[in-house]
Amino acid sequence: MDPVLKGKLSRVRLLVLDFDGVMTDGTVFTDQNGIESVRCSRRDGLGVELLKRHGIRVHVVSKEPNPVVSARCKKLDVPYDQGIHDGDGKVDVLKRVTAEAGLSREQVAYMGDDLNDVPALQWAGASFAPADAHPNVVGIANYVTHVSGGRGAVREIAELILYAQGVELSKF
Repeated sequence: MDPVLKGKLSRVRLLVLDFDGVMTDGTVFTDQNGIESVRCSRRDGLGVELLKRHGIRVHVVSKEPNPVVSARCKKLDVPYDQGIHDGDGKVDVLKRVTAEAGLSREQVAYMGDDLNDVPALQWAGASFAPADAHPNVVGIANYVTHVSGGRGAVREIAELILYAQGVELSKF
């Protein structure tokens, strides 16, 4: 691992995740009644659990005020904010959550996939993008995953963070 990236990841105590396109593959299924559902990866769920088990907080922020966001976050026992419509709003959430946790910006990582994530990616101490993120996001992220959003990208980041912090992943 690149020593600069490892240094950034060794300080991470909070990982903030965009929802659509990061925890999902960006697909929305809509039935004839207008009920939406999304596809998430159970591998990502285990990655979140691994982080929490090792003292790293996880928080989700989403543009969409949608019951699927709250349902998934409740299942993972992860706090969340939704209805955050622009990048500046996401930075405001990052600042608030960071202050509430008593952390510095260098201890915060953010993962996003689209243009409204750019300000948060630039604000955080470490930034990540899934493989299928918008080109502008890929261009500024400290690390781009090998897999797409909703297909294990969060798990990949979780393992990188834990590796940088010296956690032995063969023991669960």
